[in-house]
Amino acid sequence: MPETPSIRTDLVAGPPPANPPLLVAMLIVALGLAAPILFLKAGSPSPLFGIAILALAAAGIITAFGAVSAQLRRRADATIRPRASITQAGITLRPHAAGAEQHFVAEHIKTAQLFPGALVIHTAPEHPKPGRYVLRFSNLATPREELNAALSALLLR
Repeated sequence: MPETPSIRTDLVAGPPPANPPLLVAMLIVALGLAAPILFLKAGSPSPLFGIAILALAAAGIITAFGAVSAQLRRRADATIRPRASITQAGITLRPHAAGAEQHFVAEHIKTAQLFPGALVIHTAPEHPKPGRYVLRFSNLATPREELNAALSALLLR
């Protein structure tokens, strides 16, 4: 049975996984580069094949840039650090090493769920921006039982 949560519980974890994964990006780039050769060998050139070739090449380039950008962002914030704080007053999200924090007052939180790679907060209609907020992470260092106990105590207020 988990202990009663302390006054403040920090969600200590690593950065979220890069999206798209580098392997997927490289497969799309390879397809984008191989497609013109395959289409030209498949039959006589047509405007439809030409458009498909350009679209695949453009998709490969865009995906490669996106994957590299995601990897750079992940490496810039690679430390395992507190990414959220759960208290009786609410939840504070710190998705970036430096920058804005998001604070959710307990009265505005409808539900909060902890998943293996994300903390999901659903806000009530009274919240200035009602909806769903997701904090993604990896390598969770805080025990899940401690975080679940803190969330339960917050939601049972």
